[in-house]
Amino acid sequence: MLEFVDEALAHPVKEGPAPWKILITDDDDEVHRATAFALRGFHIDERPLELLHAYSAREAEAMLREHPGVAVAMLDVVMETPDAGLRLVDTIRNELGMHSVRIVLRTGQPGYAPELEVIRRYDINDYRTKSELSQTRLITTLTAAVRAYEQIETVRAANRGMDAVSRAANTVFRLRSSVEFSRVLLERVEEILGEAADALVAMEHSSATPGEAGLHVVCGRGRYANLAGCAIERSVDVEMQRGIRRCLAAHTCVFEAGRFLLWLGNGGRDAVVVVDHPHPLRSLQQRLVEMFAASLGVGFENVDLIERLDFFAFYDPLTHLPNRTCFINEVDQDLLVRQGGSRCLALADVVRFSEINDALGYRCGDTLLVAVAKRLRSALGPGVTLARVSGDTFGIFGPENALDPALINKAFEQAFFVHGHALTVQLRIGLVRLAECKGNAVELMRNASLALNQARQAGGSAFSVFSAMMSDDVQTRVAMLHSLRAAIDFKRGLSLCWQPIVQAGSGELQGLEVLLRWRNDFGELVPPARFIPLAERTGMVHELGQWVLGQALERFGIWRRQGWRGLELTLNISSVQLRDERFVQRLRAQLEYSDVEADRLVLDLDESLAFEEPRLLQHQLRGLRELGVRLALDNFGCGRASLSQLGTFPVDRIKLDRNLLANFGETPEATALPAAIAELACKRKLVLMGEGVESAAQASMLETLGCSLLQGFHFARPMAAEQMDAWLRERRSNFDVL
Repeated sequence: MLEFVDEALAHPVKEGPAPWKILITDDDDEVHRATAFALRGFHIDERPLELLHAYSAREAEAMLREHPGVAVAMLDVVMETPDAGLRLVDTIRNELGMHSVRIVLRTGQPGYAPELEVIRRYDINDYRTKSELSQTRLITTLTAAVRAYEQIETVRAANRGMDAVSRAANTVFRLRSSVEFSRVLLERVEEILGEAADALVAMEHSSATPGEAGLHVVCGRGRYANLAGCAIERSVDVEMQRGIRRCLAAHTCVFEAGRFLLWLGNGGRDAVVVVDHPHPLRSLQQRLVEMFAASLGVGFENVDLIERLDFFAFYDPLTHLPNRTCFINEVDQDLLVRQGGSRCLALADVVRFSEINDALGYRCGDTLLVAVAKRLRSALGPGVTLARVSGDTFGIFGPENALDPALINKAFEQAFFVHGHALTVQLRIGLVRLAECKGNAVELMRNASLALNQARQAGGSAFSVFSAMMSDDVQTRVAMLHSLRAAIDFKRGLSLCWQPIVQAGSGELQGLEVLLRWRNDFGELVPPARFIPLAERTGMVHELGQWVLGQALERFGIWRRQGWRGLELTLNISSVQLRDERFVQRLRAQLEYSDVEADRLVLDLDESLAFEEPRLLQHQLRGLRELGVRLALDNFGCGRASLSQLGTFPVDRIKLDRNLLANFGETPEATALPAAIAELACKRKLVLMGEGVESAAQASMLETLGCSLLQGFHFARPMAAEQMDAWLRERRSNFDVL
């Protein structure tokens, strides 16, 4: 598509001499019409345009043979074949021997032929996507191409100096760095002049890289050879500075007594070439220099683009540190060059950085990261590679004695002042020693990440050193993950156990709690404490929970039909399941399908829900209460939830954690908290339940405390469904089966 705007760089004029022949090659007729419309009535250097239209590479080749003197060929990359345009470029240059015609490649599929690769491999004047060729850009590109063609023809018809300009243009077009570009540029200037010269190239720093503002010398020859890296304003005389400012203002070549200056620019970055020349240039030399400067424009633009792309590929634009890719490359290179040695790799991240971002905003967070990077850089000293490998994680590689976690943390004792806030920052560090761990950079990074995870679990500004045991643990968890995935998919090894809940004092059956069991492919019974957290972290708990709920309701419905209609079914629910906004809706559907009343279902919620998202939590709990489901707060007293937070839970009962009751009655301290919980439950009219009852004495003690429901091995162990059937039949006469 072509975007038409009001501005134009060429203007309609009276008909002049022979027109410029422009070959438009594209298999899309709309592109031909749009291009003709955009160029209608315009002239370049007082010469009209003659558009030749071809719709395939073969037709374009025939047209080039029939119409000599084509100035510019605008070629589509993808036509009758995916690389038809690229093959046509080769035909034009090598088979037809047309080295003057300027080629502009256009593509509607930029991802198919990468721009940098096309520019590097093919002799083309420009490479654009169709979407970016507005009328202004089209005319700009075409004008530059036509003038380049005219200049090349002039060079070819002139002398060896002109040939040097042509070769120079092609050379600098393929260069990838500003230093290399500047060096070759000065060599070609000397070749055009036919003599050595005192000259320099000054450029602005790329906006992608840090540095001082203004022009800096990139390369020099003769008496300017030692100025590389120096600021122009501090390295050359006032008169030259004035000449440079005139050249920048004019955006063109400036010829002065004793020197001439060439301007190169791409709209965002300026460069100036200064050449001392004591004698006035001859007319031909001046024309060659001007033509040379014009041909350098696209080359400079490409160099700038490549430097930007290289920067964003290998450096972090925020901190200007190497990124993960660059860090891995540098570590691999070091490992290749220096075998062995006492070096180590570390990963360090900012403790509670996400909280800073959430509280103060991302701009404040970005500013803090830049400050952290600078302080880390100064704390580590020379000889250590520092990179930003992810959000708030930094990679460090260097000698062991330079990576002392204690010294690094000491450097962060002083607060950071960011946007008016004084922030105290701590780092967590995971470290791997090369002497104790073999492998490439990626493997070292993985091991350092394992150590960092262990440091995270320790909390605060901890650091951890990698050991082989960490890797073994990860491999074990991965194997368990694959086995659990297969168990869920094929319902292999998963089963349910049932444990009775009785009323204190009478011992009458109140309900049944369903418990999930998993026996892996090796026949080993995997504790729920090991596989449930893994299922929660991977999201498999949603499928697992749905299966458990469906199986439990189905079996519970059978017992209800056998006469046990007064029983309750207790089921544990993960906080991950509760975060699913569709959980309540799915639960309602399963209850309706199983014909189980909602008030017969009790969901056990872990006290850690007190620290979940409050809005989502309250919404889900309110939905469950409206459904009629009863809610129990499980394991209360073993975690971080306080008595004051109990009011935030709209629950019906509290289940005291068995660890909380382990030493109950032995000391005042061990008795105080359970007693306080029982008193609060009584005031709020909540049912209090004791778990882990293993003796009659414990049952009596819990009844005295105020527990109306009890559960534990003293009454019954968890049983499979068949055993539960027998247990119910045996005790049927002793329980209420209304």
